[in-house]
Amino acid sequence: MTATGKKKNISIEKRRERTAYLFIAPAAILIIIFCIIPLIASFYISTQKMGVDLSDAEFVGFDNYKKIVGDRRFWQSVGITLKYTAAEIPLQMIIGVVLSALLAKNTRKNKIFRSIYFLPVIASAVTVGVTWQLVLHSNIGIFTYWLKLLGFSDINLLNNTSSAIFVVVFVAIWKTFGISTIILVAAIQNIPESLYEASAIDGAGKLSQFFHVTLPGIMPSFWFLLMIVYTLTGGGPSRSTTTLVVYIYDTAFKSLGKTGYATAMSEVLFGFIMIITVIMYTIMNKTSDD
Repeated sequence: MTATGKKKNISIEKRRERTAYLFIAPAAILIIIFCIIPLIASFYISTQKMGVDLSDAEFVGFDNYKKIVGDRRFWQSVGITLKYTAAEIPLQMIIGVVLSALLAKNTRKNKIFRSIYFLPVIASAVTVGVTWQLVLHSNIGIFTYWLKLLGFSDINLLNNTSSAIFVVVFVAIWKTFGISTIILVAAIQNIPESLYEASAIDGAGKLSQFFHVTLPGIMPSFWFLLMIVYTLTGGGPSRSTTTLVVYIYDTAFKSLGKTGYATAMSEVLFGFIMIITVIMYTIMNKTSDD
């Protein structure tokens, strides 16, 4: 190849490279504006003592982070968040996997059930909250009315500190299990039919196919769903359902001069989420390699 030809090829490669940068520039600019800059700004705010309007700022260094260590409500909120997550996510995934396996075939009946199960997803959180509050109300709720007919008395699920968190978990699962079901249905439908045919020839039954063909085939989508954070909480009663996010919100917008402290808690929450995400990605990649 002549020198002229080499220069021409290099010129073409540079133009392609510039074109590639041009295409990714909008996304890169959005990431910088809405992710990188706010992340840096939030760390700066976490070192300040200021109000919600960001006025009268006073530099306090890492005092806000030191305050977190002795904040009983912070650690109580962390415990509630862990309890909520430990109950909601496994049940969400189990229901999604079971229903997706039952509704994977594209029959008319299955399509109808998929639509029904997805209806709560598109309902607004306010509508869902009000609806279930009426259903579970201690005086006028139809559910509590049925329980009273069965002989139960003094039923107050919403205002009982022991049962409130489980009511929140139940409503959260009811609101969002349709997403898990639909995503996993799509994952099952992408599994080659030949794998089921081969396993059937080897004598595998439906249950064996589920554990040895379906579950391994949907693992990438399964891990994707685990990355989704589900939050649905009202913060009461007696703070028995006040998760960490709700506590941060209350501190930032309902307390005077605590925006810096709320931002410091947000930074700590970000660190928790980052650690969990890295662990989950590591497990996911190891599972995929196996």
